[in-house]
Amino acid sequence: MNPSCAATAFPQQGVRRAVFALLLAGLMLPGVAFAVSPESWRISSYSDFSQGESERVSIVNPGEIRLSPSHQVFSVIRDPSVWSLAESPDGSTLYVGTGNSAKVYKVATGGSSATAEAKLFADLDGNAVYTLLPGKQGELYAGVSPEGKVFKIAPDGSVTLIGESDEDYIWAMVFDATGDLILATGGKGLIKKMTLEGKTKTLVKTEEKHILSLAADPTGKIYFGTAPNGWVGVLENQKDFRVLHDSELSEVKALALDSEGSLYAGIIPSLQVEQKRDVPQPPQGGGGPKTDKSSELVKISPNGLARSLGKTANAAINTLNAGPFGILVGTGDEGKLFQIGFREDLDLVADFEKNDLLAIIPRKAGGLWIGTGNPGSVIAFPMGTNKGGVYASKALDAETPSQWGRMSWVASIPEGVTLAFETRSGNTKEPDDTWSDWSEPLNAPGKASSPVARFLQWRAKFGGSPDGKSATVEEVEIIHQSLNQPPRIESVQFGDQSATSGNGGAAGAQAAKSDSAGAKTSSSKSAQSEGGSTAANPNLVQLSWQATDPNGDTLIYDLHYRRVSENLWKEIETDLKTAKHPWNVLALPDGDYEVRLIASDRLANPPDQAASDRWRSEPIRVDKTAPEVVEWLTPTAGAGTYDVEARVVDATSRLVGAEAILDGDEDKPIPLVPKDGIADTNEETYKIHVEGLVSGEHSLVVRAKDEKGNIGSGAHRFTLP
Repeated sequence: MNPSCAATAFPQQGVRRAVFALLLAGLMLPGVAFAVSPESWRISSYSDFSQGESERVSIVNPGEIRLSPSHQVFSVIRDPSVWSLAESPDGSTLYVGTGNSAKVYKVATGGSSATAEAKLFADLDGNAVYTLLPGKQGELYAGVSPEGKVFKIAPDGSVTLIGESDEDYIWAMVFDATGDLILATGGKGLIKKMTLEGKTKTLVKTEEKHILSLAADPTGKIYFGTAPNGWVGVLENQKDFRVLHDSELSEVKALALDSEGSLYAGIIPSLQVEQKRDVPQPPQGGGGPKTDKSSELVKISPNGLARSLGKTANAAINTLNAGPFGILVGTGDEGKLFQIGFREDLDLVADFEKNDLLAIIPRKAGGLWIGTGNPGSVIAFPMGTNKGGVYASKALDAETPSQWGRMSWVASIPEGVTLAFETRSGNTKEPDDTWSDWSEPLNAPGKASSPVARFLQWRAKFGGSPDGKSATVEEVEIIHQSLNQPPRIESVQFGDQSATSGNGGAAGAQAAKSDSAGAKTSSSKSAQSEGGSTAANPNLVQLSWQATDPNGDTLIYDLHYRRVSENLWKEIETDLKTAKHPWNVLALPDGDYEVRLIASDRLANPPDQAASDRWRSEPIRVDKTAPEVVEWLTPTAGAGTYDVEARVVDATSRLVGAEAILDGDEDKPIPLVPKDGIADTNEETYKIHVEGLVSGEHSLVVRAKDEKGNIGSGAHRFTLP
């Protein structure tokens, strides 16, 4: 690879050096939990590099960054747009066609100064000069819109109207093999022929609204591009035409023929050229709604095969040039100049920032003349290799706050040039004033010193040399690692009843609260009332939960309990590796208890970096004691009837139901209701009335159930005379 560039040559595709890197991501062994692992952010392809911002830097396929050829504004034009350029046969004068007033300026190119003044050469009748053609005797032909006129300008500046096309626009002109003018017109989509004496005839009526571009080959074929249907066509024998390519886009803005007979077409989305432009000008770079102006470059081989060479992302192709530097593509809005590279990839040669590149012609003294809009100017390009340039990468989104490790790169750095890297970080998606300052430069691989943050950006500063050499960057890598984040307990379940942690907001869940250690807690009312015990074994409370870890760490769990009003937490189980556990409450006295769950990533992190989440339940009632019939009150016997009251008490829980069984008849239980009509406390009195009794001894059994499912009973015997 030759890292240097000749003074008037573009960067050419070199042979990229193969780079092999072995990354050890981690050795996964059974039973071993690993902490947060470092990750690599590596960019090395043209696609990666093209997402960044370049200043005086070229990006070349398959993926290289280097200093671009230098350029300078050679002449400032007072009109806002330079639509067309032509150079005199001896190269001493450059002619400039402009809009929004149809003026032609001349600029002396052979002076000793690096810049030159644009002097008014001709003031024509119209709004824009979209096309200029130099004649054989030093004269100049100008197509003026929207008047649709062609003027001849003599070397002394005298102007002669050659003829009128009777169309609104003349978008392009070429000479045919006989020396007559071929006009691409707008309004009715006609291709017209005009002799130098002004005689005009229509060669083709395409039924399109505009013929936007033309190219002529030595055999006499005329290629043309249309709008709004995006056709690329060919006119043969000046009478027969056919469509070579029908694009999905709308406007074939530019055409160019290379020396091998291949045709290149720059095709853009609709920019509404079909509407009459009273004040033609290129699309504005700022203000107004943003529209996607991504354009396509299509190559049509001499055999008629059409294929896409790629798209210019959100940049309209305004002009093409086939010359000593290959196929050049000038775009609008961001002012990027592309070149078709070795494998027919689009290489970024230079970025002119906010200029619209509207016209490109070879410079007889070497390099190019480029006409721009917004503002109007003439740029001399290239002037050699830039003395310095900067490339800034896209921002890395690490997704979580991260620390930055070693930054390294693959680059060739010739003697006498410099290359340094800087980084900055922040927590907003786009770099702004809240980001850190750029770090101290790294001249050799080392640690990126930017602060911990979610986003990181790097930039490379290139320093050139007097003999045109430049460093070439092929790959940049930064190692980064997310900070360990605490796990999160999503929900806890008691038997079939669940409680959502934090702000999950599950149905029936009460608001979260914090314990003395700051843990978020919540539970459902049903969990409090039922306690999660099973019908099969009321002494077991089935606990299960769901927890996640943002870093993917293996989690381990600790369970504790304490009686309400006590401070000391007691162990249920620790170092649990599964998210469930049966809590045996057989040995616990009846009462209200709290349960605490701790989820920790301590297996995967050093002690000083381990993190945890805590969850604490609302009080859970443990009740293993059955209700008791403590008293029989006011027994009253009648003729075949008996009345009595039973007072039932439960030591811990609310009573929820009761029934009476007369003389052991289980098939005919007698439902009981408290005297006050509602079972709402742990002590209730039930009034019992039975009738249809015969004389003799009888028995009543009262069975009562509390809210924990415990059932207790009491018996009462009585005799009727």
